[in-house]
Amino acid sequence: MVRQSTAKSHRVGRATLVDDGAITTAYRAVVAVPCEQCGRVIAPGALFSRRTRRASIGAMGLTLMEPVCTTCRPLRLDDAGTGARP
Repeated sequence: MVRQSTAKSHRVGRATLVDDGAITTAYRAVVAVPCEQCGRVIAPGALFSRRTRRASIGAMGLTLMEPVCTTCRPLRLDDAGTGARP
């Protein structure tokens, strides 16, 4: 039996956000995913970052990791990050 991956992205490496210099993690899309900020489709193979958002479900608090395209949050890779996948 072959198990299929359900991953929508792979971690690429450390990146810096161009607009404010904050350090973040860059991801590469495996399938098309929507940008949570503008709604554009992040195409397979494209880089993106994620932002965190707190959400309350009943008495539980969850942290959601939402994809954000490089148009909304431009980034620069800080390391090689070209294809190494964990």
